[in-house]
Parts: sequence; C-alpha cells; structure tokens
Amino acid sequence: MVYFKAFSINLARSSSDKSFTALNASFLAYDEITGNAYLTTHDPLGDVLYGVDIFVSPDYRGMRLGRRLYEARKELCQNLNLKAIVAGGRIPGYKNYSKELSPQAYIERVKRKDIFDPILTFQLSNEFDVKRVIKGYLPEDKESHGY
Repeated sequence: MVYFKAFSINLARSSSDKSFTALNASFLAYDEITGNAYLTTHDPLGDVLYGVDIFVSPDYRGMRLGRRLYEARKELCQNLNLKAIVAGGRIPGYKNYSKELSPQAYIERVKRKDIFDPILTFQLSNEFDVKRVIKGYLPEDKESHGY
C-alpha cells in the first residue's frame, strides 16, 4: 500500500526581505497544523503545500515509490504555481542517541551521514532542508522523543 496526503496553507510574506515566514506552520505541533489530522486547516488559496503524510507498505519498499511520491509533490507544486513544500518529519532513530546527543546534534550527524535515520535521511535525500526542530511536534512519538 502506498498513500500520500497533502494540503495547502498560506504563508505570510515578509515585507522587508521578501522571504516566506511560515507563521502558521513553523512553530506548531502536527495537530495544530493539520486540524487534528482532519485537514480542516486546508486553504484552497494557499501558496505552500504542506506534506502531511507519506507511507509505503513494507511489502513495496525498495522500489523507489517514496521518491516517486516526493517527485509527485514537487510536480504538484509546480503545476499549482505554489511557492514551496513544507513538511514535518519524525526522527525515530533519535531514540538510540537521545542520551548522548541533542536533537540538533543528531540531525547534524544524520546530515553528515554518520547516522542513518529512516525518515530524516529519506527527506534529506529528496532535497528537503531542516529549518527548525519543534519540541512537541508529535508528543506521543516515543522514538523521536516528541520532536
């Protein structure tokens, strides 16, 4: 099984430097961004795609389906003339390093390819950049320690 969910949000444009500031997404927890996973926060006039979820069944992994889904997100953004894709991501491998590394240090080690994290490594390999570590993004996520 493969599935993909996304929705559009509005980001405010900063008048001083014309860069985008994710006022509605950068500092919020998953439930706040997604309307408790019901996607009630969807804005059909939004200019940024928020990638809610991506999943490939273990039976179909290794077939590059996840990469194809990320490419479909990028294509959707281009077709809808959206400014960017924003996505949150778990760091499940952090459970093995939480006693010795901060989340930021763990992420840097994953970026340097010293550590493999199944989600973060995948997102980085698909040209996503870590912009912020959000404590409490998924509070129930024990592996990621809520980050």
